[in-house]
Amino acid sequence: MSKLLALDLSTNVGWARMVRTYPVTTPTFGTLRLEGPDLTFKIGRFLAWLFNEYDREPFDGLAWEGSIKTDTDTVALLELMIGLAGACYAFVGLMREREGIHLAWTKVSVDDAKAELCCSLTKIVNGKRKKMDKDDMLYHARRRMGWPVTTHHEADAGAVGLVAYSRLFPKRAA
Repeated sequence: MSKLLALDLSTNVGWARMVRTYPVTTPTFGTLRLEGPDLTFKIGRFLAWLFNEYDREPFDGLAWEGSIKTDTDTVALLELMIGLAGACYAFVGLMREREGIHLAWTKVSVDDAKAELCCSLTKIVNGKRKKMDKDDMLYHARRRMGWPVTTHHEADAGAVGLVAYSRLFPKRAA
């Protein structure tokens, strides 16, 4: 049984705890809201949360969605996203260095996560191709997967987890 914590990194960090079992169990989902006076506080809070989550219920793997830059991103948001990804790398490294625990880890691209959950990166709307958006991810997570997600951050984290499981813990051939 492999336990995975999958993350969608943003000011609201969506998370999914997944366990590969038979019969299949529904992942648990949540959102960590990063509020505070400055960047160091938010990233520090996130790193502390990772350690607390591990202490509460250890996991074998960590996965996070790699960020992409959009035209509307501010410098502050980009710094936060880079810092959160750095905190993930630091967490994995500290677990190995200080605790002797070797966590499997992976960064998942946005396109890979969307493709895994939505089966296609585009859909046809009024005869035109349209890239999958946040509402599409939420719809597919709820309808196709039956997940009890409340935000697109949680849906994204679940999609990251699906990709990560196939990379980190592939099913063994019988």
